[in-house]
Amino acid sequence: MPRRPRSFHPGLHHIAPRASDNRFLFETNAERRSFLAELTTTFEHFEIAAVAYTLMATHYHAIVNIPDARLPKALQQLHTAHARIANRTRGRQAHLFRAHYFAREITTGDDLLGVCHYLAHNPVRAHLAADPFAWRWASTAATAGLATQQIPLDLEPIRGALGGRPHWPRRYEAFIATPPA
Repeated sequence: MPRRPRSFHPGLHHIAPRASDNRFLFETNAERRSFLAELTTTFEHFEIAAVAYTLMATHYHAIVNIPDARLPKALQQLHTAHARIANRTRGRQAHLFRAHYFAREITTGDDLLGVCHYLAHNPVRAHLAADPFAWRWASTAATAGLATQQIPLDLEPIRGALGGRPHWPRRYEAFIATPPA
């Protein structure tokens, strides 16, 4: 039975594309840098805003703010570009990304903060970083004001979820530093 088409409403969405057969999406820092550059270009072209992201080895997570249902076309372009570069570099020809990816609409500020917390702690759970602010390939430290943004980020949804006060990055930092339940 075929999958029903997804319905992408304007607003925030948590996406998590994975590699085929648990291959690595990113084998080197150069591949990670290239992916972030392509993500920036693609999202700008499709007018999609990145709110947060975490690059892992076999998958990545992103929180995106979309104006309409253009996300699937944007991801198709992004994933095709990254797969071509990775396959050329690795001397491969097979599919890099799985055909279907996790996608879920984020409907509340608490939901957004919960997903941000999950993304931030993902590298810690995978033993890639000692703390959620130490993983260079995530937006966590930049959102907290502890590092420079590697890609343009739309921080307005996170600021709003934290009450919009002037010192919201400190509140974000304290919230993220709390260990998972």
